[in-house]
Amino acid sequence: MKFLKNIIRLLALTSLSLSLTPLTTIKAAEADAISVDKSDSVVTSLAANDSTEPNSTTSTVTVTVLSGYLTLDAVPDFNFGNIALGSTAKLKNNTPDTTGINNAVDDGNSKGLLQVTDSRNLTSKEDIPGFNLSAKMGSLVGTDNTSLDAILDLSSMPLLDSNNNNVSSSSTSLSTQAASLVSNASSTSTVMDLKKGSYNPGVIKAEFNTPDSASMTLPKNSDYSYDKTSKNMNAVVTWTLTANPTTTTK
Repeated sequence: MKFLKNIIRLLALTSLSLSLTPLTTIKAAEADAISVDKSDSVVTSLAANDSTEPNSTTSTVTVTVLSGYLTLDAVPDFNFGNIALGSTAKLKNNTPDTTGINNAVDDGNSKGLLQVTDSRNLTSKEDIPGFNLSAKMGSLVGTDNTSLDAILDLSSMPLLDSNNNNVSSSSTSLSTQAASLVSNASSTSTVMDLKKGSYNPGVIKAEFNTPDSASMTLPKNSDYSYDKTSKNMNAVVTWTLTANPTTTTK
């Protein structure tokens, strides 16, 4: 028996923006795995004296077939609007406000979509070893380099396939784990943790795009100036996808 530590670490960076009263936003990666492109087909009709020879035309279908890969396709951005210090705000939308802030490392999408594709060993889904997806958040930073700590809470959301059916291979539905991302925490927070044989491979997605799907808390800060200001701030969220080890026999 031989253990293969086939660990894939895929990073996607998200950015979180906050406007202080603060206006807060979080940003994350969007990728299209499959595209289909069809040209118009031709429909013909025959009059009594027309030729009966078939009239045909062609169209083109393009698809990217994934096999043997575990990929992190998309991570969500978050915008929490105006937040006062010492309070909590629910998700406003998924379009971050990055005015005046350089977010060149952003990979996020404005749909609230978190998506993984697992195409490993599709002929035997029971042998797919599973994976872990975790996240970590930095401090909120303003255009004047002022920083604040924050807590991003993600609710437990259903894990669905490309047809919006639950990905569970049993009668027990699977969901993301409720997670609290504390600024500059020493450890990451697990968002997905799927075990061997517990899910159907392919697209595995969750959507964080409703008010109850995410919230942000700004603890009171004794070092922060409480002058009458409204300040836009952003934070970066790092997402890490790790494949579980695979066991093989010779």
